[in-house]
Amino acid sequence: MQEKIYVHYGHKRFDPTAFNEIKNRMFVKPDGGLWASDINAEYGWKNWCKDNDFRECNEDNSFKFKLKQGSKILELKSKKDLIGLPMENIPYKFSWYTLDFEQLKQNYDAIEVYIDELYFDLYGWDCDSLLVLNKECIELIEERRRKYENKL
Repeated sequence: MQEKIYVHYGHKRFDPTAFNEIKNRMFVKPDGGLWASDINAEYGWKNWCKDNDFRECNEDNSFKFKLKQGSKILELKSKKDLIGLPMENIPYKFSWYTLDFEQLKQNYDAIEVYIDELYFDLYGWDCDSLLVLNKECIELIEERRRKYENKL
């Protein structure tokens, strides 16, 4: 299986000291973590931004990475993948799932969502995306190339 490469738009490089830990917020998405999309995603962040005239996804203001070997990735492709996952204990119910991300972080390094079948169940995850829960699983790939080019 080919290694996946992910892209994060909005920052030129990854700064581990700026990584905010995952916190539940009684919503379908948590605070914190690092958001990205597979560079080969069928419908990733760059597509969504273009379709919704949201923001420019500039390659010069992005960085690419892969997940370290052995990283534990929770892949969510259909509603059946949500069954049995820890949910946030909230006083009212939404029509979508409110995962307990703080609990999931204890067992997974990242969550990858393929939104096609989950759009209404994970309302707010608008595109195929990766949420990194553990900054230690990130292996930068663009930084190496930039350092080499700077030496030339």
